[in-house]
Amino acid sequence: MKKNTIIAVTLSPIIIFVLINIYVISFSNQYIINDIEDIPKTDAVIILGAQVIGDKLSNILLDRTENAIDLYENNKVNKILISGDHGKKYYDEVNAIKKYLLNKNIPSEDIFIDHAGFDTYDSMYRAQYIFEVNSAIISTQKFHLSRAIYIARKLNIDAYGFPADKRPYSNKNEIRELFARIKAWIEINFGSSPKFLGEKIPISGNSQDSWDIKIINNDFKSALLESALKQTTEDITYDPSYFQIDYPNGDIPSNKGVCTDVIIRAYRTVGIDLQEEVHEDMVNNFNLYPSKWGLSTTDTNIDHRRVPNLQVFFGRFGEEIEISNNPDNYLPGDIVTWDLGKGVTHIGIVTNHYQNKTPLIVHNIGAGPKLENMLFDFEITGHYRYKT
Repeated sequence: MKKNTIIAVTLSPIIIFVLINIYVISFSNQYIINDIEDIPKTDAVIILGAQVIGDKLSNILLDRTENAIDLYENNKVNKILISGDHGKKYYDEVNAIKKYLLNKNIPSEDIFIDHAGFDTYDSMYRAQYIFEVNSAIISTQKFHLSRAIYIARKLNIDAYGFPADKRPYSNKNEIRELFARIKAWIEINFGSSPKFLGEKIPISGNSQDSWDIKIINNDFKSALLESALKQTTEDITYDPSYFQIDYPNGDIPSNKGVCTDVIIRAYRTVGIDLQEEVHEDMVNNFNLYPSKWGLSTTDTNIDHRRVPNLQVFFGRFGEEIEISNNPDNYLPGDIVTWDLGKGVTHIGIVTNHYQNKTPLIVHNIGAGPKLENMLFDFEITGHYRYKT
């Protein structure tokens, strides 16, 4: 290979890296406004999340939040959209910001919360898709603004940036942004989707609809729900095939599953092997379990993966709750079964996520595990609490 060719091949990635950074910065700079008087009024100010320690905001996040308060109090925005990471029980950026805003006497009806703004791209995508934000002012530091504005405008949000630079920050942020801008350019040009979507919560509507998540203080229940919710992020194909599996603690291939596997896998992460527990009870009480499959003995490969068997088991060893149409009666960690029609049964787990006061369900009805508002979509045939 000729020397010039080697140099060209070596330099090409560097040139592309530099050019993308220049492009993103130059694209966005025209929309960064330093004087609050010059900022046009928009639907909302978006506070982008950053590190918290308990309820204490880091300096970067505190400055972003105070910046947003300035915009709100100067009548530049109608609403405040908090977008950050609330993916774990003990780490919650968004409610820490919400608490700070409420302490500053910001009206609760003007505070919207996006619990799944895990990064800047997800925050902007969900702002436009879930919250239907058409115009916004982004509250973050200048090192971050070019990327945030670039993403927002490419996703059709009429976005402006108001720098939240109220003190010096680490130079590491500038270095990180060099690579983050490349990631943003790739996400935009390849049409990436955020980690979670969900039902619409218009920024012009009721803010309380976005507050609907309950913090679980029970470690067992929290771990159970965290496992169920994690399954919704995994690539699992619906596959009702019969599999030969180990006993105890046997499982079918991790990339396959049906509705019962959502429950089995969630409980297994908290130390409960439903395969073994169902089998042991069926050995001693076989006559109490459905005989619809024409079996004369137990089968450790499939018994625990059948909804009717789990209904009997949960009814015997858990608490069987009266079926009702009141969503308040369905608590996080509850197990629900349904009749889908034509003899098809289904099962799912109630979560601590809500939509219009109805708890969302993690279930696999054919497209892999999903978090959906479907509690009352079908006839409920069973409602149970087991060890929660």
